[in-house]
Amino acid sequence: MKKILSLCGVLALSACVNTASLNGEYKMLNAPENAEITIGFEGDRYFGNAAINRYFGSFEKERNQIKFGPSGATMMAGPEKLMKAERQYLQDLSKITSYTLDGDTLTLTGDGTVLTFEKQKKGK
Repeated sequence: MKKILSLCGVLALSACVNTASLNGEYKMLNAPENAEITIGFEGDRYFGNAAINRYFGSFEKERNQIKFGPSGATMMAGPEKLMKAERQYLQDLSKITSYTLDGDTLTLTGDGTVLTFEKQKKGK
């Protein structure tokens, strides 16, 4: 009986670790050109502001691995330096293969790319 309870405890703990909730919105730290770049998660959907345009799509995650599906976006134009920052961010997002969530800091990594975000408090 003790072995069964121990096994259940280990499984419950590993389930908590492997399914850390990304739900919420995060703002990119040190975004190029001081662009307002955000990413948010709700269920299996992601969304955000990519400097000028809003973007959205679906994602899959397992343990610390993450895969972003193709994104859709609005089609507004803006200053060239922000358009360039936006293009680079969306290209970088497509390279992401893993994530870590340490408190309020979300780090997305893949293929030499590192994107760091801070969770936004509600009402911001």
